[in-house]
Amino acid sequence: MKYELNERYLSIEIESLYESTIQEFFDDFVPSKKIQHLLIQNKWINMDGNPVKRETDIVGLKLNINLYPEDHEYKVIENHELSVVYEDEFLVVVNKPKGLLVHSDGEEETTLTDIVESYYADKPYICPQPLHRLDRETCGMVVYSKSIIFQPLFDKLLSEKQIRRNYLAFVSGTMYEDESLVINKAIGKDRHNANKRVIYKDGQPALTKVRSLGTRKGISILRCTLDTGRTHQIRVHLASEKLPILNDDLYGVESDKLRRMGLIASELDIYHPFRYEEIHLECDLPRDMEELTERILG
Repeated sequence: MKYELNERYLSIEIESLYESTIQEFFDDFVPSKKIQHLLIQNKWINMDGNPVKRETDIVGLKLNINLYPEDHEYKVIENHELSVVYEDEFLVVVNKPKGLLVHSDGEEETTLTDIVESYYADKPYICPQPLHRLDRETCGMVVYSKSIIFQPLFDKLLSEKQIRRNYLAFVSGTMYEDESLVINKAIGKDRHNANKRVIYKDGQPALTKVRSLGTRKGISILRCTLDTGRTHQIRVHLASEKLPILNDDLYGVESDKLRRMGLIASELDIYHPFRYEEIHLECDLPRDMEELTERILG
């Protein structure tokens, strides 16, 4: 798909026979009925400046969409740098440090989303919204949608596993290189501790795929792929297999091998619906994780 961004407007050349009308374009790229309605009602979508209807023919023509239709007020957050791993017109992927919530839990503390919004303080029409979360002590990559128009599309891609998240887990226990494990155990709330999750047969289905990168002296490095996205999923699943994560204060074991919890969202594979290509992203490991990796894997 050929497209270009001119200020706020995304200009798309429609060449596909599968999207011959506005409604067919909506069906493929704007799954939210509410956003579809707003696009037409507020004239956020047009062709050569002319308003459109759902049945308007668009093949071979240029479709103009107001990608960032609203302005917002963002406060500037001082003394917080943002590590951007990837950015385009639709998405920004950032590297979350440990100890930071992705978004507010009601307390007055700076969140990752506050910092991302601050990053766009001079472009207040951009509306960054996280597509997923990481636990406070988990570091690594978080994907944000930059536009309310296509956020439902990226939410859909995430649910359809066209955005795949891979983690590295540093655990206590021996799992030899290339040994694999599929953990398919439902997860529910712990009735005795609201902050914890437990393996619970009547809980939400949860599937984690695990492969060992190597092991040394009772510590293993595991590559974990989420098939579902339950709260604390990797942490609970690995603990249930007697492979507790280092320095996980809820499910793991204390260790002086790392200065943080041994879990990082290290890789992302994103199918880009406008580029028709797969984007593979990796973030740098914090120094303590990198040093432990070198000691274990050589």
